[in-house]
Amino acid sequence: MYRLYVDEVGTDDILHVDEDNHRYLSLTGVAMKIADARDDLTPKLDWIKAHVFDHDPDSPLIFHRSDIVKRKRAFGILNNEQKRQLFDRSIHRTMLTTQYTVITALIDKRGMIHQPHWKNQHPYHYLMEILIEKYTQFLERRNDIGDIMPEGRKGKKDTSLQKAFDKVMEKGTYYVSPNRIQTRIKSPTLKIRYKTDNIAGLQLCDLIAHPSHITIRERMQHPVVVGKFCALVREILLSEKYDRSATGQIQGYGYKWFP
Repeated sequence: MYRLYVDEVGTDDILHVDEDNHRYLSLTGVAMKIADARDDLTPKLDWIKAHVFDHDPDSPLIFHRSDIVKRKRAFGILNNEQKRQLFDRSIHRTMLTTQYTVITALIDKRGMIHQPHWKNQHPYHYLMEILIEKYTQFLERRNDIGDIMPEGRKGKKDTSLQKAFDKVMEKGTYYVSPNRIQTRIKSPTLKIRYKTDNIAGLQLCDLIAHPSHITIRERMQHPVVVGKFCALVREILLSEKYDRSATGQIQGYGYKWFP
């Protein structure tokens, strides 16, 4: 059984789409077998937390990309060159050797609001619908089942997302029927969790989501800045971790952008 861990980059705001910081939104899903998340990924991340950060097990350290980049709080130890190199090597090895598959959907909100056929005009819900569709197809190719665990946004947003999920489960998408979705995604509810829950799969997804977002925008020929960490993750994604067709095609499988 698989689990799709989901995290976003950007906002679902459609009022300020002329500003580059608000124009793009992406959802990244990391599909893993639950046993691999439990028996492989979690021990690997715990090893890094213990050996790089010497964290208190009763006060878990949560990997969060923006805190790592800014070296806030416990991540200030990365100002030590030796610790930083150990962290970089360990994260790279974890991303490379763990079994998972990445699917990212990205939307240019300024472009989409002018599309006459864009019916689901809630950007986050629209992208979740795409992820459900792609995840169903992924599970079909593997003849397996799964569920979905998004990182929660709390309050009304989580309730609204569950309602949008219910609708997709009931009506399907343009390309995938509700029966196909229900056959593969067995849980009728999203398994929403939060950063404080210390979920290894969500932390991996957090570290991958922004590099994947930048990778897609780079392929859209946007003038993005590809940092060292992003370039490292991009190589891993493109070489083997993005979902792909039997012939190796990534676009439309591992990533998709709209419009």
